[in-house]
Amino acid sequence: MDYESIVKGYNKEQKDSIVNFAKLNRDKMHLDNEYHSGALNSFFTLWSQKFPNVKQSKNCKGCRKSVCHFFHNVADFISEDNIKQAEMVVETAKVKTKTKKKVLSKK
Repeated sequence: MDYESIVKGYNKEQKDSIVNFAKLNRDKMHLDNEYHSGALNSFFTLWSQKFPNVKQSKNCKGCRKSVCHFFHNVADFISEDNIKQAEMVVETAKVKTKTKKKVLSKK
C-alpha cells in the first residue's frame, strides 16, 4: 500500500493525532488486551473519510483488527518520515569549514 499518498491528504495536526493514538492503542492493547476507545473511534472516523466505499464495522473483530493495523502502519510511516526530515534538516544545517591553503615559505 502506498502510505505516502494517504498521508499526503492529512495536515500536521492529523498526523500527530494518528501517531499519538497509535501509541496509546498499542500501550492499551499490550497492558489490558483491549483497544483504546478514543483511538478506535478516531481510526474508524478517519477510515470512513478516506475510504467511504470500503465499509468497516466496530462490531466486527476482523474490521477492528484491520483498521487498527492499517493506522498503526500509517503512524509508523509518519514517524519514519519525520525522522528522515529531521535528519535532512540537521544535514543541511552543518557549517562547512574552510580549509586554509598552506603557504610555502621561501628560504
